Amino acid sequence: MTYDSIAESVSAPILIALGARRCTSFAPHFSDHYLDASGEDLEGKPDFVIQRPHGPVFIDLKDGRLNNHYTRESSREALADEYMRILHRPPTGMSHAALSNALYSAPGRAGSIAALEHGFNHSLWKLLALQAQHGWRHYLVCFKQNPKPADAERYCAAGLVWCTLKTLGQLLMHIDLNAAGIPTTFFHEAQKFEFQVEFDNGTATPTEVREHFLANVEADHTAIAAEQAKQVADIVAGLLPY
Repeated sequence: MTYDSIAESVSAPILIALGARRCTSFAPHFSDHYLDASGEDLEGKPDFVIQRPHGPVFIDLKDGRLNNHYTRESSREALADEYMRILHRPPTGMSHAALSNALYSAPGRAGSIAALEHGFNHSLWKLLALQAQHGWRHYLVCFKQNPKPADAERYCAAGLVWCTLKTLGQLLMHIDLNAAGIPTTFFHEAQKFEFQVEFDNGTATPTEVREHFLANVEADHTAIAAEQAKQVADIVAGLLPY
């Protein structure tokens, strides 16, 4: 079996024990197309799928911090800047995929770090767009290990339903129960943070889910802009961050 990353290869035995199989398409159950926050029509792919009584649950496995690019175009522009900075060549006409691959293949670690920090494949808001498209009952983000507390809080605040390899089995069980009409709450507890997922009844329309996703994008963008404005005001006032 060929995997896209070391993380996938290492995690595969745990996922397979839960009934997962490798896959690279949401078809035939769902479309591979989704809309990012700007409305651009893109194609996404999962890493694994697990068949459950209520239908398939697609798994997107992540190992590392998710970046905060809202759209693929924003991601591409940042990758282009990093390409110029690291490889000292103009990225004329290069696509997002070409830039990402070139940075991953660049000598040293700077390129791969830049690809993780700015690639849309590692964007919180790409994963949220896919989850809005397919629903968390059928699309979950699974981290190889616990995120850092600040990142975990950021993911939860944005509305992402996620778990770790260690808690995936528990979350699947809760999804099965809720899909069968038995209300439960999923608790995720780590050393320095905890959160819970209160399951809804799954009756929201695709339009309502999309509007909720876009509202979260706007709220996050507004909060970041306010924090940046505060930092500038503090500097002007002679206040140094400690």
